[in-house]
Amino acid sequence: MKTLYRNLFLLFGLAAIIIMLLTFDMDYRELWLNVRRAGYWFFAVVGIWGVIYFFNALSWFCIIRGDDRPSPVPFRRVFKLTVSGFALNYATPFGLMGGEPYRIMELSPVLGTPRATSCVILYVMMHIFSHLCFWLLSIILYLLMYTPSLFMALFLALTGSLLLAAAGLFIAGYRYGMVVKTFDLLGRLPLVGSWARRFLDKRSDALTQIDLQIAGLHRQRRSTFYASFISEFTARFLTSAEIFFILKILTPHVNPLDCILIMAFTSLFANIFFFSPMQLGAREGGFAIAVSGLCLSGAFGIYAGLITRVREIIWIIIGVALMKVGNHNPPARRQTAVRGLLFDYGGTLDTGGRHWADVIWEAYRRYHVPVTSASFHEAYIHAERTLGDHDIVRPDDTFLELMRKKIHLQIQYLRLDNAYEEPVARYCYQYARQATATALPVLRELHRRYPMALVSNFYGNLPAVLRDFDLLPLFDAVIDSTSAGLRKPSAGLWQLGLDALHLTPSEACVIGDSEENDIQPALRLGCRAIQLKAGPPSREGAAGHTVSRLGDLPAAIDAMD
Repeated sequence: MKTLYRNLFLLFGLAAIIIMLLTFDMDYRELWLNVRRAGYWFFAVVGIWGVIYFFNALSWFCIIRGDDRPSPVPFRRVFKLTVSGFALNYATPFGLMGGEPYRIMELSPVLGTPRATSCVILYVMMHIFSHLCFWLLSIILYLLMYTPSLFMALFLALTGSLLLAAAGLFIAGYRYGMVVKTFDLLGRLPLVGSWARRFLDKRSDALTQIDLQIAGLHRQRRSTFYASFISEFTARFLTSAEIFFILKILTPHVNPLDCILIMAFTSLFANIFFFSPMQLGAREGGFAIAVSGLCLSGAFGIYAGLITRVREIIWIIIGVALMKVGNHNPPARRQTAVRGLLFDYGGTLDTGGRHWADVIWEAYRRYHVPVTSASFHEAYIHAERTLGDHDIVRPDDTFLELMRKKIHLQIQYLRLDNAYEEPVARYCYQYARQATATALPVLRELHRRYPMALVSNFYGNLPAVLRDFDLLPLFDAVIDSTSAGLRKPSAGLWQLGLDALHLTPSEACVIGDSEENDIQPALRLGCRAIQLKAGPPSREGAAGHTVSRLGDLPAAIDAMD
């Protein structure tokens, strides 16, 4: 992140701290007496949040790391950004207005903006999903421990139903992504509708990529998904330890299970008033109601809310201070001569730098398929997920056969006339054939000078597709993600290409269209990279080298040596 932007976040955090201290609704001498009353338990209250943030950071670290070994972002930096991000969120109205943009901007130079955005969104989803599961489990725990009154039974039934519905929405979001759908819904609202529709039309490629990465975590990296969830769910339970420590100040008779219920109902009540900075008033009221519901003194809840508020201010100060710590950039690697090339396929060689979602959408419009852009992108993600989950594509399928299956899944999902399938599939096939024919002379020239490998997220039939387009003889190795058991943005897939050509990272140059799938993983490995971006030439991309057409590749590679 640029120093200017980081300083702006820092100033915002400092201003929030000053406002909170000046508007604290208690005399400072009385506040100090209450803190002194807590004694050494106060240090336990503050310290337990270091452990909670550790598990929060571990959950996010699992998402960021994915299949990469080692992680592109070290854990100590993830922990720092976790604490700082939550500090900004606590101090911001509507919760996620400060911390999430800060995290995205800090990670973008390392992961690229789309992947940084998807990692942050995935963690926010995991954070909320773990809350939903914690609240649902607490309802069950309450019913096991207490006999509810009629009013409480109705309240728990209604709350449980709403939580189950929300959990279902999140599970659907994990399966198919939710960013495009969210902007589609915003596009139907007054005031923000026109802006949301314009943003969706302009950024549909990037938003689709984010949704694909969200769906990819649940589909292809189940172990990562569960590790992230377990870490975040553990953090939810540890928050009840804070209640245990606070109540120990007031009474020796503390039931740990009651502390779980108090924390669950307090956080549920506080999140209903998410629009309040630091959930002022809502947190204290939630504590008082929760402990009263468990036949404890309401004064216990008010005192617990007070101590919690002091703890939050301390961690906000720590989080804001951490914004200025550990922000140095890693030293640049010494480069050697380029001795081999690693190419991406989809969106690089078969479209000349365009995303396939844009090409297929162009075919939909050409043949007047009656569907909105948002619905198409949802169907596109559904088809990609289905092809990845099931053995639909055969190893000998040509690109035309692949497109027929892909478009069939999309049209079926959209419940449209299957008469659209063949013309759309043939349009896409002819587009790819023309693009690869344009790439052939450039690839032949480069193959005379360098060993070359193809590294692609594909469906197990990449050799058959290359053979159909006369590209197979030009590559010394072909790495298909389905056959390899790895998918980008894992740098491990690119490492397989390096191993196949017997190259070190400093000897290789990666060429691809996707910043998050191709360029950033290559740079993390230590390779050089050239990004193919269709359209007007760009001065500088994430790799520092961009070309707008494949014909410019030889000169760009020569400029690296």
